[in-house]
Amino acid sequence: MKKHIRILLFIKTMGVVFLFNLFCTIPMMASDDVANQEVTTTQQESKQITGTISDENGEPIVGANIVVVGTATGIISDIDGKFQLNVREGAEIRISYIGYHPQTIRVGTRNNYPIVLKEDTETLDEVVVVGYGTMKKSDISGSIVSVNREEMMKRNPISITQGLQGAAAGVMVTRTSGDPSGEATVRIRGVATVNGSADPLYVVDGVQVGSSIDFLNPADVESIEILKDASATAIYGARGANGVIMVTTKRGEQGKVNIDFSANFGIQDLRGKLDVADAGLFAYSVRQGRSNDGAIISNKAFGDEYIGKLHSIDWQDAMTQAAFRQNYMLSVSGGTEKTQSTFSVGYLDNEGIVPETKYSRLTARAGTIYKAKDFIEVGGNLSFQHNERNITGNLRNYAILTPTMDYVDEVTGEFISHNYDDRATDGSYYGFMQTSGEGDIQKGQDNPYAARKEADKAPDYSNNVLVSAYLDFKLFKGLSFRTQGSYHFNSYDESNFNTVNYRVPSSAAFNSFSMKQNQSNDIALESYFTYKWNTDIHSLNLVAGNTVSNYWQHSVEASANNFLSDTYRDISLTSDQSSRIGNGSYSLKTRYISYYGRAIYSLANRYILTATVRRDGSSNFGSGNRWGVFPSTALAWRVSEEDFIKNLNFFSNLKLRIGWGQTGNAGNATNLSVAQLSSNRVSYDWGSLNGSTGDYTKMPGIAQLKEIDTNLKWETNTQTNIGLDIGLLNNSLNITMDYFIRDSKDLLLYRSMRPSTGYNEVYTNAGHIQNKGFELNVAYNKRFGNWTLGVALSGATLKNKAIEVGDPIYHEDFDAGDEWEDHSVTMNKYAVGSYYGYEVEGIFQSQEEVDALNARVSELTNGEITAYQLQATTAGDYKFKDLNNDGYIDGSDRTVLGNGFPTLNYGLTLTAGYKNFDAMVYMYGVSGMEIYSYASMCIFRSMPTHF
Repeated sequence: MKKHIRILLFIKTMGVVFLFNLFCTIPMMASDDVANQEVTTTQQESKQITGTISDENGEPIVGANIVVVGTATGIISDIDGKFQLNVREGAEIRISYIGYHPQTIRVGTRNNYPIVLKEDTETLDEVVVVGYGTMKKSDISGSIVSVNREEMMKRNPISITQGLQGAAAGVMVTRTSGDPSGEATVRIRGVATVNGSADPLYVVDGVQVGSSIDFLNPADVESIEILKDASATAIYGARGANGVIMVTTKRGEQGKVNIDFSANFGIQDLRGKLDVADAGLFAYSVRQGRSNDGAIISNKAFGDEYIGKLHSIDWQDAMTQAAFRQNYMLSVSGGTEKTQSTFSVGYLDNEGIVPETKYSRLTARAGTIYKAKDFIEVGGNLSFQHNERNITGNLRNYAILTPTMDYVDEVTGEFISHNYDDRATDGSYYGFMQTSGEGDIQKGQDNPYAARKEADKAPDYSNNVLVSAYLDFKLFKGLSFRTQGSYHFNSYDESNFNTVNYRVPSSAAFNSFSMKQNQSNDIALESYFTYKWNTDIHSLNLVAGNTVSNYWQHSVEASANNFLSDTYRDISLTSDQSSRIGNGSYSLKTRYISYYGRAIYSLANRYILTATVRRDGSSNFGSGNRWGVFPSTALAWRVSEEDFIKNLNFFSNLKLRIGWGQTGNAGNATNLSVAQLSSNRVSYDWGSLNGSTGDYTKMPGIAQLKEIDTNLKWETNTQTNIGLDIGLLNNSLNITMDYFIRDSKDLLLYRSMRPSTGYNEVYTNAGHIQNKGFELNVAYNKRFGNWTLGVALSGATLKNKAIEVGDPIYHEDFDAGDEWEDHSVTMNKYAVGSYYGYEVEGIFQSQEEVDALNARVSELTNGEITAYQLQATTAGDYKFKDLNNDGYIDGSDRTVLGNGFPTLNYGLTLTAGYKNFDAMVYMYGVSGMEIYSYASMCIFRSMPTHF
């Protein structure tokens, strides 16, 4: 078993109790005078025993837990596996270590106890967290995968989402950018909505925290389970429509106190650059292009006379740096028989590879569990996170910059050459030529290095607080009741001071300051009963409960111009009071109320049935359709328990799973299900009583401004799953396979309307999206003497298709300055968000070819259109395909070019260990994924009116 080197600080007996009291007062208050008296008596009658703990190969086990049963006395084995402990004769001590079967022995007259722990290779009895409870792996009938936390943490992920990349088949994790915050997008089994969120639901210690978990420090995580199919997620109803990720945080353990400290450091650098031209090649291309177009060169520094004289700048090198990362974590955990507590604090400081970018995070977490009586348990968790981030920059934006700042002054004719970091005598940076706008130099382009160095250094701040508490009653044998309340608060603050930029004459001639704040609040209360009944043949687990939640947010922002000093950060101090602008609003509240039930029945530990039903109510719909009912069921057959399989002596585990279920999606908060009248910009002309012409009076009025569908209802997500679990070689080799079909119907989206209705569109239920695919997980773990070996492989295919969405739905959400109208589309028979544009059928070989096509289109349109493609099209340009055969290229010739869904995404993890040392290699990749060409978008975004 792998044993990682860590700093272990521990103090024995009462010293430990005193130290832990400083961190958590509640556990110590739980000890009464009688308990203290019993400890004193035990110490008086105790004797010292010693022992050595090893595995079956004779290797010492470092850090094994040795606890005196029924007391708070305990210790851990040292680096040689040895321990010594004061204990009374006749007492029982329990020895345990992760990955080994625990062992309990009774202390006799001997003073030395050699103990051998057997490795636990049987994984079927492992308990995993599911919705509202736990289950043995052998009893799972849905598609649930456990993430190997130990391997995840070896990669030192910045966020939990980053750590999930490649960890499970069917779970695609994509970094949204390379910024130091480590943000990532998670998609479980594709995308099944258009206007709603496709993010999974995160549940932390039983609390539904929404679609983001970046507030939690990965080091605080104890286990992660991913619920993928509807039979597993249906217990969470609407909020689990896109899958559920269950996170359990660390908690204190009975009988020992651990103080753990870890620190890691790293250097980050840009390892892959886009291949771009240097200044010489760029200037050559400009000369060739201008010559072909019969145009002059705007920046004369690109002419023949300056060949070999240009100073070349690789902006990808200039705008990146080696960045340092440091991460610290301190945790204290422990407890008594009645109380267990934990406290942790972590700090991350991560520099960005773009100059003047940075992300820092402070996290703190405290949790406690107190058993007031044998049948009453209370507990609570508090987590806090504070972030500071100063992030900007994009590698693509730097790569497409002109690779030199050299130019010829149009007035003096002087050749001016500067590097990006050169500064004038007054300390100001130099910039690009600013008088050209013909394309060979980017007019208005600022020196990005100078812009970063002179940018406002004030970071954006965010704070996240999650508080939860629960009360657990054991009413009688098998029946328990749990109620849990939670409050989740998030705030985000950003500000920006823009100074006057003298390098770019077209920029604002005044400084400005802006502030923005956003806050969100989520309150929830969950209560449910659990009943468990077991015999030698039958096993029954019942859950029934209720959930209510309320979510709201608000935002405010303000700005002003013309401040007397660049150090001012007070909007009231503007010298131009008329420039003050303020906005703010409360968002619509989202309220849910749900009732749910689940039954899990197992016959002879061989045949397993899971049935779930949930009734959800949402404030997003009108009174007639607020409620939706979503059922699910799953069957599992443990074939390996049948005699005809056992007799083969080949399978350690063989289980067939079949599941079907439905979940709902309520979309975003909206009032579009309620008929509305408005007086906004509504007025009527009333004539005089005598009916004379021209005599009218303007009067305010009320009218319906939008067409409303009062029958809005839930999106319904139906999923079918067939799975097979295989265990071989005494479960050293485990294989899991799943095939799924996921259909989302009654999509909430905007549909076009006939102009005769007086409205353009209506928000309604229409449409059908389908995802289907195959998933494979293979894991092999084995010990060979002092060596351990592990191989984990995950792979998944996915096919996404819009079956029916009505008229095409276009998307136009590029970064500012990079708009390409209708760049992607969701339309029938194609993937959601497919790339949309013009199909290239070749390259114009000669000007005669261009002229012939221009002449033909002019003849076909009687001179209304004179260019087949563009007026400026010449030999060497792309030739687009005329798909509708009307003789020229316009918007109707666009088509679907591909999509960004990979045909296969996969992950591979290799681990090896020898005694106290281990190593890991991790790989993640996708294939068959088409990438949108930003270069083409930049080239062709300027089109004539008919294009």
